[in-house]
Formats: sequence, structure tokens, C-alpha cells
Amino acid sequence: MTTSGGAGSILITGAASGIGAAVAALAAARGYALVLVDRDEAGLADLTYELPPTNVQARAGDVTDEALLRSIVAGTRPWRPALTGAVACAGIEVLGDVQTLTADEWTRCLAVNLTGTFNTARAVLSELIETKGALAFLASDAGHVGAQGYAAYCASKHGVIGLMRAMALDLGPVGVRVNALAPGFVDTPMAARIFGEDPSSREYYEGTVPLGRFAQPSEIAKAALHLISDEASYTSGSIYHIDGASTAGYFERPSS
Repeated sequence: MTTSGGAGSILITGAASGIGAAVAALAAARGYALVLVDRDEAGLADLTYELPPTNVQARAGDVTDEALLRSIVAGTRPWRPALTGAVACAGIEVLGDVQTLTADEWTRCLAVNLTGTFNTARAVLSELIETKGALAFLASDAGHVGAQGYAAYCASKHGVIGLMRAMALDLGPVGVRVNALAPGFVDTPMAARIFGEDPSSREYYEGTVPLGRFAQPSEIAKAALHLISDEASYTSGSIYHIDGASTAGYFERPSS
């Protein structure tokens, strides 16, 4: 492997597919060294093979295991530059309202989406304090407004935004910035699972977006790398909405 060219290192969770993989691909193209974490070991291997030549340390792991995340960060340090950023992309979707969700589904959704984000931050924080780096958390438009039938998912993503805001206040004095991304629907494997068996449902939801389409993972990746770069050196405690104006207000598509 070649080195990253001095751009520093980024840790990315949920890196094997979707938004996490897009962040990894763009970061590698821009010369960052990468620490990639995902439960999907085969997916990580495929992604690493496809990335441009760079310093990549890929490790299988579950973000609900804080000790493992700390071990990954410490274990990769001899082979990479210091971390200057982290993007917490690991997440799952769980359908159900408070009457239909099981306790296990509720617990798992919050464990991955919210506690996993918390664990990621704790694992990298000592290095980010050294480098005065930045964190970007993957929230959702469902962390800003409700979504019918997604009680656990909404709660977890609202929690991510609350965590981000508190951390931005706590860590500002030591020079660490924390922000959150709030995408709407994105063309990812998660969206494919949701809409794969019902194309008409996808068409309906695309019609509720003023821009008339779902986002591409690369569009979210660009925003994530902006937030952890020096381009956003005075941005902290912010929610970056990337939803085609879906949460801007009431929208009714004009008839053709």
C-alpha cells in the first residue's frame, strides 16, 4: 500500500456499503488514509479492493462494542497518520410503531444508531483532541421530523442530533468540531430493501421531494467530507440537511 499523501486519517463506520462506502471512496480519492469498520467483513474486502491506492485499514466490527472500536483505533495507529476526522455511518432501519415493535427491535435500533455513534466518538476522541479534528454523525430527516411507522428509528436519529449538539458544546473549548448530516431518501441498499418490492411506493415518495428524486450516496459523501475538513473550520453543532427540500415545509407538486 502507498501512503495517503499527508492528508491525515479518517475513521468511517458502516463503511461496507451505501453512504459509508461512498464516503470511503471519496476520501481515498482525496488522499486520506482510512480506517474502515463494518460488521460485513466480505463487503469491506470488496470495497478495499475497489478503492484507489491508499493506506486502508479495514476491520470487521460491531459499533455496539466500544472496547472493540477502541482496540481497532489503537491497533491501526502504527500504520497510519493520526486521525483528523471520523464519520459515523453505521445504522439500521427498524419498522414498527410503539404497539408493534418488540423490545428487542427497539433496543437493537438504539444500540446501533445512537449508542454506536456514541461509542465511535469515544473511541476516536483522544486522537481528535490531539489533532483538533472533527466528527460527522449520520442522522436523518427522521431525526428532524417524525416518520410514520418508524418509532425506534426516529427516536434513535433524534438522539444522534441531541448527542451532536451536546458534544459540540462540550468539545468546542478543546477545538473539536461535531456536526450531523440529515439525509432524506438516498439510493442505498437500505432504500432498495424498503422499496424493492413496491416500486409504486418509491414513485410516491420521490413525488414528495421538491427536487423530484432521491439523493445519491456520493452527494452525502461530499457533505460529510466538507464537514470534517478545514473548509468547515467554523462549523460546529450544525445539522446539514441533504433532503431535496423535503423538510423545508409543506409541498404539493404542481400538476403537469
